[in-house]
Amino acid sequence: MSRRPLVLLPFTLALSNVWAADPAAALLDEIVVTAARSISPLTVTADPQAPRRPIAAADAADFLKTIPGMSAIRKGGASADPLLRGLGGSRLAMLADGSFLYGGCGGRMDPPTAYIAPTAYDLVTVIKGPQSVKYGMGLITGAVNFERSTEPFAQAGIRLNASAVGGSFDRNDEWLDATFGSTLGYVRAIGSQAHGGDYKDGNGDKVHSAFERRSATVIAGLTPDEDSTLEISADRSRGEAAYADRSMDGSVFDRDAWAIKAERRNIAPWLSALRAEYGHSDVDHVMDNFSLRPQPGMKMLSNPDRTTDSAQIAADLRLGTAPLTVGANWQRDDHRLRKGLNYTAQARTADQSFDSAGFFAEGSLSLGAGSRLVAGLRHDRVDARYDAGFANLLLRNTEQRYQLNSGFARLESRYGHWTPFVGLGQAQRAPDFWERNKSTLGNLPLRKESNTELDFGTLYNSGALEASFSGYLSRIDDFILIQTDDPKVGARNVDARRAGFEAEANWRFAQNWHLGATLAYAWGENRSDGTALAQTPPLEGLLTLGWENDRLALAAQMRGVARQGRVAPGQGNIVGTDLGETAGFATVGLKAGWKLNKAVLVSAGIDNLFDKAYAEHLSKAGYDVAGYERTLQVNEPGRTLWLKVQGSWL
Repeated sequence: MSRRPLVLLPFTLALSNVWAADPAAALLDEIVVTAARSISPLTVTADPQAPRRPIAAADAADFLKTIPGMSAIRKGGASADPLLRGLGGSRLAMLADGSFLYGGCGGRMDPPTAYIAPTAYDLVTVIKGPQSVKYGMGLITGAVNFERSTEPFAQAGIRLNASAVGGSFDRNDEWLDATFGSTLGYVRAIGSQAHGGDYKDGNGDKVHSAFERRSATVIAGLTPDEDSTLEISADRSRGEAAYADRSMDGSVFDRDAWAIKAERRNIAPWLSALRAEYGHSDVDHVMDNFSLRPQPGMKMLSNPDRTTDSAQIAADLRLGTAPLTVGANWQRDDHRLRKGLNYTAQARTADQSFDSAGFFAEGSLSLGAGSRLVAGLRHDRVDARYDAGFANLLLRNTEQRYQLNSGFARLESRYGHWTPFVGLGQAQRAPDFWERNKSTLGNLPLRKESNTELDFGTLYNSGALEASFSGYLSRIDDFILIQTDDPKVGARNVDARRAGFEAEANWRFAQNWHLGATLAYAWGENRSDGTALAQTPPLEGLLTLGWENDRLALAAQMRGVARQGRVAPGQGNIVGTDLGETAGFATVGLKAGWKLNKAVLVSAGIDNLFDKAYAEHLSKAGYDVAGYERTLQVNEPGRTLWLKVQGSWL
């Protein structure tokens, strides 16, 4: 895997000198501790372009795990699988600018986040629980949407953003985002690359984890007037990644996608906006056991691919003081496979396909005195087929249909600095591609999964102190459990109960000083078996102490994770299964930031300051890769130093 130079670093520094005298805009005020924010009950937003600790994310999963309540299952240096409140896979809707994104590998080598470069997006929105119906079907645990929003131009001009990162273990990233436009429209080009070599864990042992990522995006928009937007976009990403948890690596991660969107606003007194969009995505993935590792034995290769087409239309209505959004969407999802070293000469064979269609309505009603009721309903139909290339001959050319109903109602109030809320929601989802692969004739068909959940909590904001708390009680009927301890089962439905909370606080207790804290806990039970629900993360907390003025900022963070003794070895989900009990650990990190001027920010950090050797509870088992030390789990990186330079000229 070739090393790529920090090509943008001198470019960025040069630009800082050119625009230092009169930059058009300033960077973020918080130049060190940039955290996710709870902007409303059960909705969290984060800026994917802001400096963060640990080191800036190589892909979307690394970015998401910095948000309280989210975690990621590590397989190597990149392509981790994200979870919210301990649930991931198809239970966590993953959207790229509003369109669903899926990976192709039957072993989750390429989760959706492997194809998302966070810096190519402007905002990340996380919805906790089944508390919205606008983000698609099956929000069992929630949804994540990586969003783009290109601001129209009031006059002709150029906007430019760029950054470069260098760090331990041959880490280097570059990113450039340039927009040219006028009142009639704009053209935006985004490019990024991320590279990392094999990292070393806290024991000083090298981990098979090198990766390479490249992405390019072009967006063209027409804005003939202030109420109309027509936008066309195209994305291309390429990459490769070595894995420490399996016998094969990802030698090809190719994605090509395009989308077209149209929006008209302020149409009539009763119609605020009308939106329509269509998207197409092709994921082509190659896994083999020889490209990125020594292989003296038999060479093996597999080439799955996935094509997804989706469309949606939605309208924002004004019904007096009760805004309402109604819409419908459609999706076609086809998975194919071919194998062999001469795979390019082989024909692709369809093995599974899915057709889905749904409609939804979500709105709010003011109840006076600072209170409102937010509610929504949704219905989806999913047709899932085993196609002619499916491995089980008896299941080929068979189809299952699932009728899915979802809905929620949430009461929000405002009392001074407090915004308490309570909501009851239900979400249903059909078995996904990976779960249907695990199924056998003995337990087919898998039943649809239904989550009924009570969400409650409060937001607090008094200026100097911002805080939030969100708790949940959940009953999941027909929870789809994956079992590797019994190959005759594969996947089956059980009844599960879950509970937990996330708490956050940021207190500016003195001039230039602030103290931040987060705490997240999840609990799960498999009621059918009377055991713990597998793959549940332990209690985790983060404490941050920071100082900053207009130019300089310093921060120290300590993360603590408790022991996890509630496990079910051999059981889990499509991403991984429990390996056994895990010990707790604590790590410390340092970070500093310096504004060279209003346009350029330099930040640096040390992650895992004391070089702690540890693995997350949610982690894959280590594999015996020639030339590397095998571990029970894939260990996290040891002490890591990094430097980031970023600039913004608007």
